[in-house]
Amino acid sequence: MDKKEFSRFVHFFSRSLLLKNLVLACVIIVLLFVGVLLWLNIYTHHGEALEVPNLVGLRLDDASNLLANDELHYQIVDSVFQPNKQPGVVVEQQPTPGSFVKSYRDVYLTINARRPPGTPIPDVRDLSLRPAQALLENMGLHVGSVEYVPSDFNNLVMDIKYQGRILAPGQQIPAGSTVTLVVGRKALPADGLLVMPDLTDMNLEEATSLVNNDMLTLGAINFDEQPSSDQDKANFVVFKQLPEAGDSIPAGKPVTIWLTRSKINPNAADSAALNNKKPQKPKKKKDIEKFF
Repeated sequence: MDKKEFSRFVHFFSRSLLLKNLVLACVIIVLLFVGVLLWLNIYTHHGEALEVPNLVGLRLDDASNLLANDELHYQIVDSVFQPNKQPGVVVEQQPTPGSFVKSYRDVYLTINARRPPGTPIPDVRDLSLRPAQALLENMGLHVGSVEYVPSDFNNLVMDIKYQGRILAPGQQIPAGSTVTLVVGRKALPADGLLVMPDLTDMNLEEATSLVNNDMLTLGAINFDEQPSSDQDKANFVVFKQLPEAGDSIPAGKPVTIWLTRSKINPNAADSAALNNKKPQKPKKKKDIEKFF
């Protein structure tokens, strides 16, 4: 290409608006690409990593200071109640201790609550004692005692008490709390004592019904062998009870029963076997000599 042709090319290029814009666009794209790469490296701290410290067991203030020193942040995402740990301490964290993360990363914390979560009181009024106990136990509450009051409605729950005060349905108390059931009963004897009924040979349902109707409560239930199912429990009958039949006991006292699959009292059977066993007579001298 001679000088004249080169001059013509330069003149054409300088006067072509399309080519100018095309070159300018390419330059801008390259500059933007380089700028974005540089910004991403700075923003994401490319190649940098921080080790997450162990925060479990620390109070929130201490955990916050430790994270701030490492250029990390925290968020409280949940709280649980663990009575064996101090309130306000970290019980769980994510990411786990020893993990490597970027600077300014959030560490998600679970904190031990200062008090147990509340449980709303169900409406058990006008329920019989046994279903009311089962409902409360299923909700994580415990029936510590039964308080009987005179009423025309026998064995129906009248109220629930917690720490001496009557609770309304829907009120919340700490989970796992122990409550007292106020149950209606017919008039008690003057001395307040009842005669323990005989539960022998009754199945579990019959014994439960009789105990509840006699102003008592069923305590521990023991089987001499494990029932295969809830339905199988109906095949067992009572062979022992405490207090024993005929004892004078206060209303509301828990009754412990033992059940067996056979209607034969295992204790009585063992005693009978021992009584029926005849003692062996000592061998005479002549009988002994036969062996020699």
